[in-house]
Amino acid sequence: MTKEQKRYVRTGILFTIIIFITIWGVNYIRSNDLISNQIKLYGVYSDVKELSEGNHVFLNGTKIGKVSKVDFLNGDLNKLIVEFQIRKGIKIPDSSIAMITSTDIMGTMGLKILLNKNTKTFYKSGDTLCSQVENSLSEEVNKQILPLKIKTENMLGTLDSLLVAFRSVFNPKTRSNIKQSFDHIQITLKNLEHTTNTLDTLMTSERARIARIIDNAESITTNLKNNNENIEKILNNFGDISDSLSASGFVNIIHNADTAIFKLNTVLNKVEKGEGSLGLLIQDEKLYNELKKASSDLDDLLLDIKNNPKRYVRFSAIDFGKKIIIQSSDSIPKNE
Repeated sequence: MTKEQKRYVRTGILFTIIIFITIWGVNYIRSNDLISNQIKLYGVYSDVKELSEGNHVFLNGTKIGKVSKVDFLNGDLNKLIVEFQIRKGIKIPDSSIAMITSTDIMGTMGLKILLNKNTKTFYKSGDTLCSQVENSLSEEVNKQILPLKIKTENMLGTLDSLLVAFRSVFNPKTRSNIKQSFDHIQITLKNLEHTTNTLDTLMTSERARIARIIDNAESITTNLKNNNENIEKILNNFGDISDSLSASGFVNIIHNADTAIFKLNTVLNKVEKGEGSLGLLIQDEKLYNELKKASSDLDDLLLDIKNNPKRYVRFSAIDFGKKIIIQSSDSIPKNE
């Protein structure tokens, strides 16, 4: 074998060694199977929010590792397992949370470790952390804006209905009526102003009389105040009078009067209905006419007796000494 051939062989062997070292280095970096200088942890999620391999892991805002793998858990399409590695020497307390979160305004996803400070036990490499997904900035904004959006839509619907109602109510006729109402209000205000001026003038002109009226009212109240004892005596006397009336049976008298009035009303009702003699006399027109005719005949008879008494009575005088007896013609015996 020539020198040139030996050189080619050494070059091939060296190239093979380099390729082997490169493959081993890549495997070392990816799996860390040979020399473990990182801690491998897991988290299970129903939605990873576009989290992918290479996204950073943060603790208190500092990068401590990267996401190494995202895949479905045992073929279950509803669950995804996220594998991430952090620097060796960082102890994650038990029950800490691996939260998927948005790391910037552009929506880049990452893992944020929320430490549990109430325990002294720590996760080991290969353990699975509690998982949680934080809403993205756009989701938070939508969550905050959604109620406002709903209220705005409802308000716009209400405003639209209100505008329709205004259009239907404030038609030309209504606007004309409103204008007339304002005109009437203006006239009323002018009349009120005139009335106020008149009242002010009246008060000015009648100020002396009003003062006298007030003085008289004050005098009356003063007199009432000064005669308070007399008024009290009068009221006491009225009380004594009412007690005397009550003791004297005045209530019974009123009750008897009320009973008498009730009986009188009963009699009048019977008369009005034509019951009894008086009722028949008032209600029977024929009887009334007959009585009227009898009265007229009696008047005629009395008038005739007055004018012609000889037709009905004859007198004779008989002297029996000192006494004179006057007999009517009915007592004188007739000559046969």
